[in-house]
Amino acid sequence: MDLDAIRTVVKGNALFEDLDPAALQVLIAKARSRQFFPSEVIYHKGETSTGKMGLIVSGKVHVVADNGYVVRELGAGEMVGEVGTVSRQGKRTVTLTVVEPAEIIEWHIEGIEEASPELMKRLKDLAWKRLKYYSE
Repeated sequence: MDLDAIRTVVKGNALFEDLDPAALQVLIAKARSRQFFPSEVIYHKGETSTGKMGLIVSGKVHVVADNGYVVRELGAGEMVGEVGTVSRQGKRTVTLTVVEPAEIIEWHIEGIEEASPELMKRLKDLAWKRLKYYSE
């Protein structure tokens, strides 16, 4: 886990803009780094989120529909898993498949709520926007 790369990606994401620097440091410290390889599935549609969501540090990931169609490609600096994590159902709404080797830092929702209520609000807003996008 390259902390400088993680800081750069976190600071480059609009969700983390203007967050208190101390809260940002706490969030980075609470993150768990995970490595994925091409064809690996990060999240399967319908599985329980277990309260985890992440931020892509490097690599590319496809958002895949039930029919196998690639709905969107995500890359460094983009959030993953927030929809299933903040929804009442707590289920993954899409399948995420790795296209290029990827590093993702992952948080548990409780760690985010404790460190930054403002970030929690922003994540919920993002989740609703994405849910609308993927269901249209």
